[in-house]
Amino acid sequence: MSAKGTLVGLLGGAFLRRAQVVGVEEVGGFSRVVLRGEVERAEPGTKLQLLLPGDDMRTYTPIATSEGIVLLGWRHAPGPGGRWAASVKEGDELRFVGPQRSLVLPEGRAIVVGDETSVAVAASFEAARAGRVTAVLEASEVTDVRAAAARVGLGSASVLARGDTAGLVDAIVRAREEAPSAAIALTGGSELILRLRAALKERGLADVRTKTYWVPGRQGLD
Repeated sequence: MSAKGTLVGLLGGAFLRRAQVVGVEEVGGFSRVVLRGEVERAEPGTKLQLLLPGDDMRTYTPIATSEGIVLLGWRHAPGPGGRWAASVKEGDELRFVGPQRSLVLPEGRAIVVGDETSVAVAASFEAARAGRVTAVLEASEVTDVRAAAARVGLGSASVLARGDTAGLVDAIVRAREEAPSAAIALTGGSELILRLRAALKERGLADVRTKTYWVPGRQGLD
């Protein structure tokens, strides 16, 4: 139970919106959850903060689709977020805060870099900027994450094994050479962001934006 979740739960209708789960699909270690209800058409890079059972709160990036708002929940995440992703089912009612601003990128092409927690944010930008977003991701289970990325519109994503810093940097540099004006966003875990920011600086790319979603040993930050 989180203090924030308890407070939000007590305040109830003053802050919370509601939506119903109208579809759940397991793909690549994720649950792809489709929502309809009191959900505005989400802008790319925004966030929803779900109030989960037990008054815990977890943050997800909404992806705007023709079906409704799509969330990706990583089923293997430790704690309440993983339990929710593994158990959510069609017909569930969800309460949440948002959408709210989180990652803002200038108009035009974008290179979104990260890990499992970054698939949805990259997909949210691709949904709004079709064909103008390059996703570069690292993952423990490359095949699974590649499948999930493709299911949310990132069929051309580069997905590399966790820890392959050189491969990630090469992919980012190639993408920037193809689109010199593209904004680069480093997202996901703090250790990944620190590694890549230092390596990219050595390659002459210091103009990067960062958005940390989690730190080892702690719950999500955003």
